[in-house]
Amino acid sequence: MRTRIVRILAAAALLATCGVLYAAPVLAFDGRAGDTVSVGPGEKVEGDLYLAGRSVSTAAGIDGDVFAAGQTVSIGGQIDGGLTAAGQTVLVSGGVSRGARVGGSTVDVTGTIGRDLLVGCSTFVLNPEASVGEDLLIGAATAMLKGDIAGNVYGGSEKLVIDCTIGGNVKVEVGTLEIRPGAVIQGNLEYTSAQQADVPAGAVKGSVRYTERAVKERVRPGDLGALGPLAAFAGLTWKLLAYAMALLTGIVLILVLPARMAGYSDAIRTETGPVAGWGAIAFFLTPLAALVVCITIVGLPLGLITLALWTVLLYLSQLPVALVIGHVILGYRKPLEGRGFMIGALALGLLIIALLRLIPFVGFFVGLATALFGFGSFVVAEKRHREKRGF
Repeated sequence: MRTRIVRILAAAALLATCGVLYAAPVLAFDGRAGDTVSVGPGEKVEGDLYLAGRSVSTAAGIDGDVFAAGQTVSIGGQIDGGLTAAGQTVLVSGGVSRGARVGGSTVDVTGTIGRDLLVGCSTFVLNPEASVGEDLLIGAATAMLKGDIAGNVYGGSEKLVIDCTIGGNVKVEVGTLEIRPGAVIQGNLEYTSAQQADVPAGAVKGSVRYTERAVKERVRPGDLGALGPLAAFAGLTWKLLAYAMALLTGIVLILVLPARMAGYSDAIRTETGPVAGWGAIAFFLTPLAALVVCITIVGLPLGLITLALWTVLLYLSQLPVALVIGHVILGYRKPLEGRGFMIGALALGLLIIALLRLIPFVGFFVGLATALFGFGSFVVAEKRHREKRGF
């Protein structure tokens, strides 16, 4: 029975983390990974390009789409397809013929985007020399729009500054909105905010509609009367149940696969950059590749199975991250050996992750980082295992 469990889990990791490869008959594929990955200006890449590492950069001409992930991602040169990039810092200075999807802590764009630009980050800057050919969809804490946008602007930001020409409408929810002198919105302006913005005369060619953002009062258990203690108990019970379920799952895996679990944890500690890069590729691109495969009737079962396994690994991704956290606290210099020590480290790490997820705003990034490093540890550790066995 244990042998079957080991084989099933190994197959799940292999299928879900390598789901992108199943789209190979449809897409040309060039994948590169390492601590530092650089594609020089003298190169010409035919087809799609996948990059993962601590530091990733490209200045080459790409005849296809680019998928890049790392701590620092720098995109230059000309991309004839689309761009998908994720990292702590993402710099886009080249040209992208189609759309771009970018996520990270800081996103800085000085290049040209031919179609739509989708951005999710903490700080976003669209510099004066940059331009967006169609719509901009944004979710950021701070957004500075200085480059021209031909289409519409949608999304939300705690602080949004418009200092450019926007060819369409603007519909956003913001904390504060600043429209600087010289900025032009050719369409309508619709915004929801806690306070009304000072809109310069003539800046908006269409209509302006302001909606005051309602301040939601937090419901306290005492406001629910007799049901207050019950509601608080139910919320606490669910969190404890989720923690217990994750811990039980981890204990089972440590008992049947101690070496593999230790290997996943070690991959995060020793190859942090590649783990983050491969994690981003597996996390973001595996569902995309599975959906591509699902387009064909023959590939539909394979695509659905890959999506199911991806969901399972998404849940399991918290375990190696928790092991690392617990290992560091209980004794970083002590080898991660012995099932008892590993279970203790797992319990402590899962508790810390659960507490961090309770913090507003921070919880989202903790969950995202846990998924990226967890997925990446599966890929890197399995690659190590296969190399040792000579595969």
